[in-house]
Amino acid sequence: MPIDYEEKRDFIRMNTEHVLQFRKISSNEIQQGVCCNLSATGIMFTTEQEISLGTELAVTITPQNSVTSPFDATITVVRTQTNAMPSRYTIAGRITSIR
Repeated sequence: MPIDYEEKRDFIRMNTEHVLQFRKISSNEIQQGVCCNLSATGIMFTTEQEISLGTELAVTITPQNSVTSPFDATITVVRTQTNAMPSRYTIAGRITSIR
């Protein structure tokens, strides 16, 4: 039986609030953010770093319990917007690979 929901996207978004680490593919400098939601093809998170469109990032979410495996993916930034909070940015990315 199909799930009835109003979201018109291909995949349901899972709302979450987990700390994540990310780095630009061309860098070893690790930054932090907070994941807002996650779907089969995309991720949205907030961070203090402004990130340009098209930037490729390696993203890792480490679960708080050892039962769940870490989420490691490569994403391409498709949207960056300033957040209502000062010095915060909302970043949306398309998942290009899961490691």
